[in-house]
Amino acid sequence: MLHKAHVIPLFIALPIFLAISLCTGKSEAADIQLPEEEVTAAAGEDSTLLSPGTVSVVRPDETEGEHKNLPELLKEVPGLHVIESKGRGAYTVASVRGSTAAEVSVFVDGVLMNLGGEAAVDLSAIPTANVDRIEIYRGYIPARFAGASMGGVINIITKSPEEPGGSVSVGAGSYGKFNTSLSYAMPLGGGSFFIGANYERTDGDFEYWNDNNTPYTPGDDYTAKRQNNGYKNSDILLKWKNDDWSARFGWKRNDRDLPYGAPGADKPDSPKGAHQDTNQTDFSVSRRFKSGSVDWGVRAEYLHQSKKYDDETNVIGGWGEQHNKYTTDRYGFAADGSWRLGENHFIEFLADYSREKLKADGDIVTTFGGTSDFSREAADVQIQDTISLSRDGTFTFTPIARWNMWNGDGKFSIGAALAKELPHGWTIRASGGSYNRAPNLYELYGDGAFVRPNRNLDWEKGTQWDLGVSWKGTLAKAETSASLTYFGRRSDDLIEFIMTSPRYGQYINIGKARVNGIEFEGRAIWDKWDLKLSATWTDAKNATPDYREGQPLPNRPEWEGYLRLSRKFLKDDAASAFAELRYIGENYYDTAGSIKMDNLFTVGLGLHWRIKERLNLTVGVDDIFNESPDIKMYSVKNGPARTMWYPLQGRTFYATLTWEF
Repeated sequence: MLHKAHVIPLFIALPIFLAISLCTGKSEAADIQLPEEEVTAAAGEDSTLLSPGTVSVVRPDETEGEHKNLPELLKEVPGLHVIESKGRGAYTVASVRGSTAAEVSVFVDGVLMNLGGEAAVDLSAIPTANVDRIEIYRGYIPARFAGASMGGVINIITKSPEEPGGSVSVGAGSYGKFNTSLSYAMPLGGGSFFIGANYERTDGDFEYWNDNNTPYTPGDDYTAKRQNNGYKNSDILLKWKNDDWSARFGWKRNDRDLPYGAPGADKPDSPKGAHQDTNQTDFSVSRRFKSGSVDWGVRAEYLHQSKKYDDETNVIGGWGEQHNKYTTDRYGFAADGSWRLGENHFIEFLADYSREKLKADGDIVTTFGGTSDFSREAADVQIQDTISLSRDGTFTFTPIARWNMWNGDGKFSIGAALAKELPHGWTIRASGGSYNRAPNLYELYGDGAFVRPNRNLDWEKGTQWDLGVSWKGTLAKAETSASLTYFGRRSDDLIEFIMTSPRYGQYINIGKARVNGIEFEGRAIWDKWDLKLSATWTDAKNATPDYREGQPLPNRPEWEGYLRLSRKFLKDDAASAFAELRYIGENYYDTAGSIKMDNLFTVGLGLHWRIKERLNLTVGVDDIFNESPDIKMYSVKNGPARTMWYPLQGRTFYATLTWEF
């Protein structure tokens, strides 16, 4: 049930919408202006066709050659905070509008990447070289995405070229960085076939000032070199599709060193640390049908993951779990579609089922009391109706109902959105709804390395709402778009990861939480210039009525901003230069609000140059002033600034050569 305090903004907005509707158009029902089937493939950057809520679209081709992985690309999205808990290139997740990372669902070509055996999707392990675009949904989540993903959805759509051809690229950068990729498309069997293969590696070792966790004794401080901080990523993607069928096969491998906390370590005689290898394979096949006014399809999918953890020196977890292996198998089935019912209803529906098995093997089994096999079943039934409230289809009401099941325990959640298009390119919108989420296997049983088990976790639940305005038009001779959104969410029994020491942490129900914020996103494109800007203000607090009330939630910075400015030059716009600015405000580590990370402002510069037809060169530098390694953590009430547990990589040079054929 929605509480009164949570939905008041939505019902305040409703009369405003109705008044505007009466003044700007007739209220007679008419044919709804809605997207056709396969909406995400057709809508491009027109967010009004993607969702009645807030959507941002990121296109990796715009930054091709800049060595940006998925977390780097997502940093330009307002309302989304990238959490690099152990440094860049390490395990990385996202928080959307103050959510936990587990509340964010990640889809790749329709396949859900979230596993019950993982706390959240490791964004750094998802390749982007073959990605066409990334859609980020916030607030209202359409029914075509399984589960009550009320934190948000990151929807990744890989390339499906219609014309034959390919490309190959080679890149290098600081700290032993090397990457290469190959892609090719061709007609095959009455459809189109695409293959992409990528490889990247880095040593990840950089210099920083280490105070040895004792800033009061400067005599033992030293210039350290980050150790055991490298990784290797490999992946292959195969896709085939025609008008009715589509099939996808993906494989990726991530070999990652696991660094230990920097204080007191990173000396020449320090132990090497731990290592983790992850292999993942996914396969899916789908078939689309059209029956009169109904477009529908079915899909079958399978995902396998093997994760191996080795710690010869036993310095990470500290509990003796030195060699562990996790094997996950998940298969699932889904049916989805859309039905145009009359002239003023457009119904979308989805039903899916999945079963996941997790097998733990190694020293961690002892911690589980001898238990080595875990499993879960999940199912979703969701239906959404877009209803036209005006003759011209510019005023819509979109309710949604969901039933989500986890291991036989089902919960209902609801939501609704209002959107009104106004003259001169203006649109106003509002949405609200409830959510619930069961603890996953990872949160319950840990990972044998950094995360301690907690079998007493409860379901989390809550509500959220937003109210926004957007505009598209011409401003100062520039094609301009901008949106401003105010959002809020309330949570009960929120499941949060807490670092209890530099070595490990645990998931706990922290109680109640409240989040309010404002996000802005804008872009202006002139003949030669291109400006992108985003900013987020977030007030995320613990709302449990005890000593924790009013304390800030961890990993939710109050302020965050991004700006990118580029300009084309040379004959036929053969080159473009760009500057990129990023700001992350002070950020808390713990739920007690006692440990902060300092703010961070970085500047990046770069150049794209089309040397000749189909041959492109990109060069640049991130964090040109080398600010990241100097970021400190400090106690709010007492104590000096100290070296970060996991320092961040700083100034990074890169270059990429790409040939298209």
